[in-house]
This record gives sequence, C-alpha cells and structure tokens, in this order.
Amino acid sequence: MPIKVPNNLPAIETLTKENVFVMTDTRAMTQDIRPLQILILNLMPTKVDTETQLTRLLGNTPLQVELELLQTSTHKASNTSEEHMIAFYKTFDQVRDKFYDGMIITGAPVELMEFEQVDYWDELCEIMEWSKRHVHSTFHICWGAQAGLYYHYGIQKHTLPKKLSGVFRHHLDYKKGMLFRGFDDEFYVPHSRNTTVNREDIEAVPELKIISSSDEAGVFAVKSENDRQIFVMGHSEYDADTLLKEYVRDKAAGIDPEIPCNYFPGDDDTKEPVVKWRSCANLLYSNWLNYFVYQTTQYDINQIDDESLADIFREKADCKVAKFGGTSLADAEQFRKSVAIIKEDPSRRFIVVSAPGRRSKDDQKVTDLLIQCAEKPKAEAEEILPKLQARYKVLVRGLGVSLDVDAEFAELPKAIGDPSKRDYIISRGEYLNARIMAELTGFTFIDALGTIWLDENGNYDEAKTKEVLGGLLAKAERAVIPGFYGTMPDGQLKTFSRGGSDVTGAIAAAAVGADIYENWTDVSGFLVADPRIVDNPLTVPVITYKELRELSYMGAAVMHEAAVFPVVKLEIPINIRNTNRPEDSGTLIVKNADYYQSKLSISGISGKKGFTTIVVEKPGFSEQPELRAEILQLFSARNISIKNILSGIDSLTIVIRKSELTECEEELIGRIEEISGTSVTVTHDIAMIAVVGRELFTGPGVAVKVLGALASRKINIRLIDHGSEKINMLLGVDEADYISAVQAIYAEFTKL
Repeated sequence: MPIKVPNNLPAIETLTKENVFVMTDTRAMTQDIRPLQILILNLMPTKVDTETQLTRLLGNTPLQVELELLQTSTHKASNTSEEHMIAFYKTFDQVRDKFYDGMIITGAPVELMEFEQVDYWDELCEIMEWSKRHVHSTFHICWGAQAGLYYHYGIQKHTLPKKLSGVFRHHLDYKKGMLFRGFDDEFYVPHSRNTTVNREDIEAVPELKIISSSDEAGVFAVKSENDRQIFVMGHSEYDADTLLKEYVRDKAAGIDPEIPCNYFPGDDDTKEPVVKWRSCANLLYSNWLNYFVYQTTQYDINQIDDESLADIFREKADCKVAKFGGTSLADAEQFRKSVAIIKEDPSRRFIVVSAPGRRSKDDQKVTDLLIQCAEKPKAEAEEILPKLQARYKVLVRGLGVSLDVDAEFAELPKAIGDPSKRDYIISRGEYLNARIMAELTGFTFIDALGTIWLDENGNYDEAKTKEVLGGLLAKAERAVIPGFYGTMPDGQLKTFSRGGSDVTGAIAAAAVGADIYENWTDVSGFLVADPRIVDNPLTVPVITYKELRELSYMGAAVMHEAAVFPVVKLEIPINIRNTNRPEDSGTLIVKNADYYQSKLSISGISGKKGFTTIVVEKPGFSEQPELRAEILQLFSARNISIKNILSGIDSLTIVIRKSELTECEEELIGRIEEISGTSVTVTHDIAMIAVVGRELFTGPGVAVKVLGALASRKINIRLIDHGSEKINMLLGVDEADYISAVQAIYAEFTKL
C-alpha cells in the first residue's frame, strides 16, 4: 500500500526512483479507504533528508498512510527554505484540534543543552501533552526520545565522555514484544549522539519496559506500559551516507571526530560505507505501524481522546473504596469475580456490598423478597423465608465459607409482623453479603449499624459518622461494610432508599478520605442514552457531579443520585466499573472536568414519560408575582411536586407528574381558573427529555443540533427550558415521539 504525501513534496521524486509506492493528494482523493493519519514533528535541521528517510520507511508497509508535517512556531528552520516550510509544514495551532493514529518526534542537534534551555521546549512540552489526548501512538527518536522520557517520566539525560557515532550491534531484552517481531537475535542500528539515558533510571519506572539495547550503545528502545509511547535512541531511518555527511561536516569544522564505529570497511574512511541496518529499519517501522497503530487505533479517529482517558483511570491510588452492586454478587460465580477484582489491586482496602441481585430475568432480588417478608401478612412472609434461606445456603456452599445460614435466619421469623423490625428485615441481604465477603477476602467486618449515623429526620449525620466510622477505618487495614442502612439517634436500624448502597460507599469513601470511590455494577460506565432505546450506546468517559445529578433526576439509572453528596465536598472521584468487564475503564465522575474535552459535546440524554403541563395565560402575568405565588401554593397544599416551571411575559407553564393529578385534576384546575380569571390549558402524556453536557452553552452549535435533530424527524417540541446551571437543556415532547426523539438526538451527536 502507498503512503500519501502532499503534492510536489521533494521526497516524491527520490522515493519513486527507489520504487517506493507514493500516493499524492490528488490520487488519494479517489480512494475509498480509511488511511492512517501520521504526523511528523520534524526537529532536524536537514528537514528534506529526514522527510525522505521517514517517508521511505512508512511507505514500505501494506498500509495506506496519510502524512502531515509539523514544525515548531517558536523556532524557525535555518537550513531549509521558507518556501518549503510554508508549502509543506503546519504549525501546532493548525493541528491542535485534529487527531492522529501515530506521531513521530524526531531528534534535534540540541542534546548538549539543558532541556529547558531549548528555545522551543515549552512548545514541545505542550505538543507532548497534547499527544496523550490526540495521538494513538507516538514514536520518539534520539533526542526526541530523551525529551519524551524527561517530560513524561522525569528521566534525566547524561552527557557521554565522547560522541557516540557509528553502527552498533543490538540485542533484544524482551523477545516477546511486537515492536521487534521478526528481528534476528542480533541486529545493527546507527547512532549519532552526545548524550544517553541510564538503564537504572528507566528500570526504576514501573510503567516503562526496556525492549532492546546494545552493549556498546546502551539502551536502544523503550515502550510505555500501555504501548502508546515508544522511545528509540538510535537512527534506524538514516540513509547509507548520513553518518558520512556528519563525519565530513565535523572534519570540515575542525572538530577532529573519531571514525564512526563499524561503518567503513576496516575503518577506512576512503571506502564506501557498508549498510547493515536497512532491513531492520524497515521491519521496525512496519511493526510500529501494524501492531502499535493500525491494529489498535480507533476506526473513528475522533474517538482517540476517549481512549486516551483510560490513562486517567490507571492513576495510582493508595486507598480505594469499592462498592459492589447486586448484580456483582448475585451468585457464587459473581462473588468470585468481585473477590478477584478486590485482590487484583491492593489499594482496594474498603469494600461496601449490596444484597444479591437477580440471577436471571425471571429471578427476584433478595431485597425485594425481604421487603415482601416485612410488609406481607405473616403467613405469606413465612413462605418466602425458606426460599431466601435456601438461596443463601447454595451461595455459602458454592463459595466454601463457614457462615451458619440457619443461625442467621433464626431471628427473622421473630421479627416478621413487628413494624419496628421492618428495616432490620429488609437490611439482612446486605448484612449477610458483607459477612460472606469478609470471610472470602479476610477483611474485617464492620457493621453499618452503630457506625453510620443519621439524624432524627433520617438524614446523614456527617460529623458523627466521620468520628465513629472514620475512627474504625483508620485502625483497620482492610474492611467490609454492608450497604443500604445506618443508625438513628436512638440506635434503631434505618434503611436508605433503594440503591442506597451507593450512598454507603460514598460515606465510607468520605470517612476514610479515599483517593477514589469505585462503583462496580453490570455496565461499563455511564451510557450516553438508555440502551433500551438506543442500541449499544457509547459510554461517557468523564462526567461531572452536576451532570450526573441532572441525568439521574430525569431517569438515568446507574447509581443513586445522592451518592455524590458525601464525596463532592472532598472532591473524591467516582469510577463506575463493570464487574463482568473489569478491563473496561468505565466512567469517571469528577467535580470539574474542564481539562477533559467532551468528545460528543454532550454527556448524556435521559428522560421520562408520564408528565402533564398546565399552562395559565393572562396578559401581564409576569407583573403579578402575588398571583403566581397563589397558584403555586395550590400545588403545595395538595402535595403535588412541581418538576419544572417556565415563565413568560403573559404565561406560566407548570410541569408535574400526571399520576399526582389524577384524583384532583378537575378541582385544582377550577381553582386556578377562579384565581387567575382565565382559562387553563392542560396537556397530558408529555415526555420530558434532558440533554446534559458541560459544553452545552459554551458552543452555540450544540443547542442548534438538538433542535435540528428533532426537526429532521418532524417532532413537535411542546416546551423547552435551559437549566440555571447551564448544563441542561430540557425538552417536552408528546409521549408518542419520546423514543424517536431520544434516538434522533443520540444519532446527531454520535454521527450514526
């Protein structure tokens, strides 16, 4: 396959004569194929030579490559014509919004200077930071490799006693790596440099692996743990005469250089150099393009920054609180998956568990069965208990733990029928799961009863909980806590609302000051849209606390919306993960996500059906605040929750749940018409859709796209409102249009 280069690039003539297949812009326009986008930051003074060398190697693969050349704006080339630079090179400002499958950062003749003394160092640092979000794999060469190791990992370069120049024998330190697949046990690479990096400095960084080196030339090739950063110290790309030109140049400058090692036959500089590295050079770049770029890059190149966010989730943490939901603990197999996740990372020190969830679609959650035990007549409840007891016996036997299930269930029949024991009965699923998890992991069991405290109104008592639970966790190296319940001031057990184990996890994270709160469930993060409406919706890599609250309020169900409150003050990130796919990074929930670009411009779409709008129209309505207050008081007196209010100059629109109006509609509407002196319009069967995103109003095109998506499907918008936080766009449509509306908005923002 060819490499695509700009029309009239000087390298075209040279490479064509060498029988390298080069495709110009004009010819490539007729190709219906997704080429690899490769950016070369050329820092070498002999830019045309370097362009030709790298283009030759990139073009010698079965892959179509589309090449762009980049220069620094803070340093102007002095050895290459300005016409050439203007014609073929771009500046960083011209590419900063683009994405690339691969990038090459070349060497530069500035190695004897400190990095910070290089006039374009700040710009280079910005480009290297940008590459982590916009480039799938970056290949650093010679000084570029030393600069990359210094910027990304703080590894210093060291000046050599004399210049390293010549062609040196290398070997593989890591023979199973793909970068050197197909290489001989020994191979040759040219070097020309005055500085090096020490092996021990690289080995001290766990995220780096040395994959090739030379007894004479030192470390040659290093890769990052995630394979997205490659650092190569030599110059495999050199032409046959490149070292010769450098040698002649240094002699002419009176430097009296040593003859490059293993370059001239018999070290006789009057003879033609022997090329020993050409086949290895072709294979090195071919392997990089194939295994580190083509095989792993996103087909949609615009998603590269989403994948790069995976690095965020791998940041080191000394203390994590991990909460496992009901689906993660539904049976013995799921329990074992959860235990493996806990043991895989020693920083997962404090575990919060839910009750067992459904094992199949036809099954029931343990908590649902316990609620029936607490609320049904005693005779019916006593028929359910044996089923629960049998389920736990199967679970305990399958896991091989010693919990005495019969003894634990002995107290439940006594509690049935006693209203004061209702919450105690309902909480037993979490309690028993915590006991089982503690035995499986060897962690300390800490009961939420007596450690997580609520006030007399059932609200979270932060001060007392931090004192009691925080004190216990500070003493415990590792612990398991049952979710979903706490303790009232009188010592009675009190359950939270459904999904309350999320809250327990957040409380534990806040009490111990965790680095991160992991919430393990059955989805790989927060989905952009409801999977029951949109097939395989994308996962949101990063979302803010406020965005989560807005989406949860309108029906998105990933975690309990109240779970953000205990951690938001301490700015503890929440990471939603999938127990069945622990390799997925999931969604990171943070206080401020300004640093992370929102790829889709929105963070999610959620909604609900079953709303009613009540519209009061009266000239000058906005100038009658007493009338507005009197109308709203009518809803409060009837315990009707108002979901949204839209005010106009002459109108007031009130949005409520249809179910709350059923028994009093006629009487309420009559009172409003009596007070206002005008007729009222009532519209039932309205669906409310929330489009949420932190960039919703920083870019005017976002709102236009939402409205355009609905207009394209001829969906009538009944009402529209923008939240005060400027991250939420609320739309009302007919229930019949609800699914179509969500699909239209999703399709617009994901280009499906």
